[in-house]
Amino acid sequence: MQNKPSSDPRDQAIRAALHDASTICALVVDEVQGTYRGNRRDVYVRTLAAYLADLGGSLEKGDGRDLVAHLGQRTITLRFG
Repeated sequence: MQNKPSSDPRDQAIRAALHDASTICALVVDEVQGTYRGNRRDVYVRTLAAYLADLGGSLEKGDGRDLVAHLGQRTITLRFG
């Protein structure tokens, strides 16, 4: 076992989704820059949606590559650009 992050694309997608889910929950803004830039966007979106659902929220596709998170009365757009 090494003390460094995994370079596996799936692990990177999951790590980015966890980071973004926790950031979304802590924010009071209505827009945030998404952090995942890898080639496993399907894993990232599925994982982020599951984390948000566990927190009582939801995730849907927005315009283009953007995603929209809904948490209670808040709607937060994740921009990927």
